[in-house]
Order: sequence, then C-alpha cells, then structure tokens
Amino acid sequence: MAHRLRLVTDSVTDAIRRCQDCPLNTLCLDEAPSGAVAPQQPCLEQRCLHLNGGDHLFRVSDEADQHLHIIRSGDIKLYQHGRDGGQHIIEFLGPGAWIGLESLNEDQRHAGAVALTECEIASIPYTMLSSLLDRQPRSAEAFGQLLSGTIARHQQHAAMLRSTSAVQRVAQFLLHRLEQAQGVAHHMAKATLPMSRQDIADYLGLTSSTVSRCLSALRRRGWLSMGQRAFMLPGRADVEMVAAGAPLALDD
Repeated sequence: MAHRLRLVTDSVTDAIRRCQDCPLNTLCLDEAPSGAVAPQQPCLEQRCLHLNGGDHLFRVSDEADQHLHIIRSGDIKLYQHGRDGGQHIIEFLGPGAWIGLESLNEDQRHAGAVALTECEIASIPYTMLSSLLDRQPRSAEAFGQLLSGTIARHQQHAAMLRSTSAVQRVAQFLLHRLEQAQGVAHHMAKATLPMSRQDIADYLGLTSSTVSRCLSALRRRGWLSMGQRAFMLPGRADVEMVAAGAPLALDD
C-alpha cells in the first residue's frame, strides 16, 4: 500500500512539475475543482523544435500552418522585407515570447522568424489552443491581454521611429533589453546582445555606422560597458536621461 501511495505521489509531483515547466502555463488559469492536486484537463499537444543560430522557424510568404510557437530558450528575430529590398526587423523575442500571432487565419506568413542563438521552441496547433480558450474563460482573457500587449509594443516602436533621435533610440533599446533580462534591475545588471549591429540598425531605422557612433558615445562617458554579446549600464541614470531626450554629442 505504501509503495502504491508513493507511486501515486510521484506521479502527481511529476505532473505538477511538467505543468510548471510548460510554456503555456500562463494560460491555464482557471481553478481546478476543490481538492484537486493536478490539472484536470490534459496538457496541449506540443512539438519541441530545436533551432541553431541562423535557422529559420519560418520565412516570409511561407504557407501558414496555423501553429503558434513559444520560445522556451534562446533568441529569435521577427522580420519583414522592406520596400527597398532590405530587412525590416519587427521585434527581437526571447524566452516566453509567442511567435506566429501575426499570421493567424491567414494563408501565408506575413513575417519571417530566424534564430539568433540556439533555441528550443514549443509549437502547438491553434485549433487546440482555441479549445483551451473556449473552456477556460480566464485563459481567454489572458490571451486577449497577450494580443493587446503585442499590438501596444508595435505601436510604441512605430512612434519611436517617428519622433526620436538616433541616440535616443539606441538608449531606449539598451534600457528595454536590460528590463527584459532583469525586470526591475540593479544599475549594473547584465543583458545580452545576440543580434548584430546591422540587426539593431534595421530595428531602429538607422544605419549600422550610426548605431556604432551612438554606442561609442555612451562608452566614452563610461555609461555603457560592452563584452562578448552582452552589456552593462554602469551609468544607467544618465542613459535614461538620454532616452528621455537629453542631448548627447556623438563625436566629441
């Protein structure tokens, strides 16, 4: 009897651990029946995809397979082709981010997604996600907030490109990367920069030489410290002032 009880307990513990590790657990919000110790609904069917740096998850104009993807580890860039034939980067995405929302119920992908680093991706059919949202109202509300947040980020990015200087854009980008990495961070916290200078330039609507000049100006003042694909902001308060619009000469 004790052996059987131990097996049941281990099974429940494993189920809870799988649920906690699942990238979809932020949507499984509805309460289980009173006294339940494990999810009452089976987990959504997932494929686990492995990408090396430079591999595409999907390309612009690929047939949309009606799957959504969640980054478990690694970094992805989401891009479109510009009118001049260049690349327009929509967003840099890290662990926990959803990919594919822009092509739901469409025949073709409107954007491409390529790995910047080694990545692990969970992939689920949208029909199965829809079933979860239908039976769990709080999950549907959380998914709606996810969509709203995505739209808000894209609107903020568009506004930044219209109304800020080059050095403001670079400062805001560095602060955003730091906030993504650390939340409310200590001023010496470290964040990664897995993308190239050209990628940063394509995201900020600048040239790579302008991005380099902005970074150099921050480094000369001791406000920015850069290492191998990572950085720190020892002068975070000063960088925040630049991001807010304080002037900064690039060539002094």
